Amino acid sequence: MRELIREMVSFVKCRIYIAAVGFIALCSYGFAITHYSIGKDDTAVSLYFEDGVAPLAGRWCLFVMNKVFHIHIGDFAPWMVELVSVLIFILSVTLWCVLWKRVCEPRVVLPLWNYLFVAGIFISCPLISEVFIYYLHNGVCTGYGVTALSLLCLLESFSLKNNRAQSVRYIFGASLLLTVAIGFYESFAIVYILGGVMAFFLLRLLYGKADAGIKYSLKVFPWIRNGFLTGLVSILLRSMILTVLKAAYDLQRFEIYNVQYRNIFADTFKPEEGLAMNIKRFYVMYYVHAFVYLPITILVLAIIVIGIFSLYYGIRKKDIMLPLCSMAIVLFPVLMSMLESIIAGVPTQYRSSQYVPLIGAFAVLLLLIKLKQNGAAKWLSVCCCLFFSVIIYDQCADMNRWFYLDYLKYRDTAEVMDNVAYDLKAGYDISKPIVFRGAYRVPYSISKDAYCSFDSPQYRWICRFTDPIDPHLKEKYFAENGRGYVFTEMPISSTLQWGITAFDGTAGQLIEFWNMHGHSSFRCETDPVLMEEAEQIRTGEGMPGYPTEGYIKECDNYIIVNLDSY
Repeated sequence: MRELIREMVSFVKCRIYIAAVGFIALCSYGFAITHYSIGKDDTAVSLYFEDGVAPLAGRWCLFVMNKVFHIHIGDFAPWMVELVSVLIFILSVTLWCVLWKRVCEPRVVLPLWNYLFVAGIFISCPLISEVFIYYLHNGVCTGYGVTALSLLCLLESFSLKNNRAQSVRYIFGASLLLTVAIGFYESFAIVYILGGVMAFFLLRLLYGKADAGIKYSLKVFPWIRNGFLTGLVSILLRSMILTVLKAAYDLQRFEIYNVQYRNIFADTFKPEEGLAMNIKRFYVMYYVHAFVYLPITILVLAIIVIGIFSLYYGIRKKDIMLPLCSMAIVLFPVLMSMLESIIAGVPTQYRSSQYVPLIGAFAVLLLLIKLKQNGAAKWLSVCCCLFFSVIIYDQCADMNRWFYLDYLKYRDTAEVMDNVAYDLKAGYDISKPIVFRGAYRVPYSISKDAYCSFDSPQYRWICRFTDPIDPHLKEKYFAENGRGYVFTEMPISSTLQWGITAFDGTAGQLIEFWNMHGHSSFRCETDPVLMEEAEQIRTGEGMPGYPTEGYIKECDNYIIVNLDSY
């Protein structure tokens, strides 16, 4: 622990590192901090972290923190939450730098300021915007740091100075920390796996099989054994914790909600015929979209860099483990996607892809190590630093583009709900419950940056890489409004459409949205029979959608609001 604190302090004392990383974080998240938005799940923070729906889904950490420390996580607190999260994120990314620094030294000693490029690529990855717009961000900022701590414990379990008892203690410590990490977000399991593969890759790359003075084991079997034990113990601990929480807080009462427990040992599985299609969609989302989506472009370039390193040094050192490690970095996310497609029936979503920033940062680290080892000329080092700076700038700009889009989307949602409230108060009996129906779509004028036009060069490249596999594959990403090809997820996701049936099939979350904006006079219909009757009236009479006149219809027992948009 003392050594870890000393290393962290050394990074904090490096003025260039801390100033640059802080500035990059400000450029990346400054708009999101100062311009809050209320979207999916933001209306349900109390339901998640006060009542207990979050641990029902397997994400127990924030719920327990709230119960133990009484920090009122369930209270909506924009600006403060985002600011604290970014500061924690800087700390978490620095822990990853400490991890890689330990692996590299003493063979390669990079100046601490070099790590600003590693941390900068990590922090500014625009894919994080897909999850950062959620309130509390599913704990990803903290989860990154806890995962790094878990890997630091795992790394020490391979120390050649340790006896067996010490190694066992480190393995158990790594298991506890991994349990906490996946308690924030289950996707950190793959971050942990890839982080371990990257650490082993670096050791083999830098030290080889016969180098003296190495601090950690280079043998394959101990790494597989310790990693497997850590994962197994963490799964058992997670199961025990969730069992206790369910019993202590009677969480079974929330099983009526549409919340899925994320568990590799799920009781039900989806039909296998969807597996092949979901693998194809993974290929499109995480490779083909490199033509249109910057974070995927960086991901593909990073994989190419790692692959070149592994092949070159694998042949040069006659070490098969280097190519195998690079293959693992590529294949493990695919395996995760296969597992999710079997359990949930969907490919891995962008908001669950916390490994993407990690791969980009690791590729930059490899390039910095190469420059250091070869004693590159000053002009070449300057050019590389400029190249990394350009990438960071582009990522910051792209991040702000998506945050701004989300802000516009929120303002549109608030305007729609204000107009509906005004119309209801002006001409209807608002003592009656309300049934929301229809499918509201984010206006194209707001979400157009998420579209790729059908006549663009990028779309033609997408066709070249998808048509030989499946000519209908690209159609999965066609916009419902026919405006083009959609390559992101959250920017086109409508809070209004989600809120109509969120959790329990009622529009309770839209009522909560109203309450958060000063409209406290409304309630929603909860009787499923009446809601089905309202849907039949809406479709049978061909009710026009918002904002066309007639989009509201008052019946004997309830009021129908049709949010269909075109």
